[in-house]
Amino acid sequence: MPYALVPDGYKLEKVTKAQQEAVDKFASTNATAAFLEGPASGELVKAVAIVVTPIVLAALAKGPLAEGADKLTTNILESLGIDLTALGEFSP
Repeated sequence: MPYALVPDGYKLEKVTKAQQEAVDKFASTNATAAFLEGPASGELVKAVAIVVTPIVLAALAKGPLAEGADKLTTNILESLGIDLTALGEFSP
């Protein structure tokens, strides 16, 4: 049987496998909550947003959604009666 620090007074006790899993889950939940409440979590969100946003935008610009966006833009402009050739650099 493994030993674990049981949260009830944090005594070192022999525990069953199920009790060990419960203690591990409890500790993990507490560690996650402490991290999210701390000052580092806001900075982490900013860093992830700065790194991930350009990657997602680049993937969308190259993927099949880009073709759909071009067609949608063309359809909207044509339905508004805008002459696409007068826009110059626009290429649907």
